[in-house]
Amino acid sequence: MNNHNIIEQASHWAMLYDEGELDSKQKVDLSNWLLKSPAHIEEFLHAGAIFNLLEGIDANKKISVDALIEKINQPTSAVIAFDSMQNKAPLGENSTKKKSFSNILLALAASVIISVCSLYGLHYFSLTNDTFANLKVPNQDRNQYTTVLGEQRSITLSDGTIVYLNTLTNIKIDYNEQYRNIHLNRGEAIFKVAHNPDKPFRVWVDGVMFQAVGTEFNVRDKQGKVELTVITGEVALTNQIVNNEKLDVEENTIRLSENTDLDLKSSKTLIVTIGQEASVQANGKITTDVNADLNKKTSWKLRQLIFKNDTLEDVIHEFNRYNQLQIVIESDLLSRLPITGIFESNDPSSLIEFLRSSGKVSIKKDNTNKVNLFLSQSNNI
Repeated sequence: MNNHNIIEQASHWAMLYDEGELDSKQKVDLSNWLLKSPAHIEEFLHAGAIFNLLEGIDANKKISVDALIEKINQPTSAVIAFDSMQNKAPLGENSTKKKSFSNILLALAASVIISVCSLYGLHYFSLTNDTFANLKVPNQDRNQYTTVLGEQRSITLSDGTIVYLNTLTNIKIDYNEQYRNIHLNRGEAIFKVAHNPDKPFRVWVDGVMFQAVGTEFNVRDKQGKVELTVITGEVALTNQIVNNEKLDVEENTIRLSENTDLDLKSSKTLIVTIGQEASVQANGKITTDVNADLNKKTSWKLRQLIFKNDTLEDVIHEFNRYNQLQIVIESDLLSRLPITGIFESNDPSSLIEFLRSSGKVSIKKDNTNKVNLFLSQSNNI
């Protein structure tokens, strides 16, 4: 079954789940469908996020990951009741036990199935290691989180901050008594920061520091520049301090009222507020946008890519971030073709068909992981 069909089925189940319209047979069918493949679980989670289905599951963090893993390792097991779990140490950067992330993911996947079955009164089913054998993730320690090609995930830190990681992203967590430091080593992430004015939250990228208190913002390390988009609240931006040095955001600050170009090498701190964007070049120059398109910038959380008169070169770059199938443009003129539309980030075939139907692009596929785009001989752009 291809991924598009799985997504459709996951959306269908999520809609029925949300409306509470499953009969007894459908309840059994849903649990069996989830058990068939890790891809089913993954897409059901994404669909559930859209419907906001999982908001109340394990709200008090009483599920023990160790207990879930032990249940998975047993040949058969009864449904685990959430209220029977002992409250163990929460997952995160301060966990005292160092667990394999692969096991954690297995447990979380199991908890989704257990949650569904518990909610619908399904009393017995079997969980085995083979069920989740295809869930392959890289080894990660408790202070670093990494996503691979096409992977997206969210983590909740010890202070309640939620971090949404986009594809090909790596962060390192460095909390201490004074500051909550996050180092974005590559990729893109949204930070929904828990309010704590006494312990500033900071994101570091290539020597640039973004400090926020009780806000939500997107940071992306993108082709030689760092992009900051503020979703709520305010973020202070500077490269004039070092790790664990105090930043006084009340002095020597610049607030944006219109689009402007700035120099980060000055001693002043830039304050970027809700709906604004700042892009920091490697040389310290900053370009700003006081009316950033927040839907476009954050659409990746819903596995969508939104384009509004973007060049085909930029569109292809975005698709290639998420997929094994790599698209190559073989014409400079074609690379400047403007594209407008909304696409699923993990469905490059939809873009290829869109370009084919335009009549402006000839497509050649040499192997399963590469597609070449040529300017059609019969059309001019």
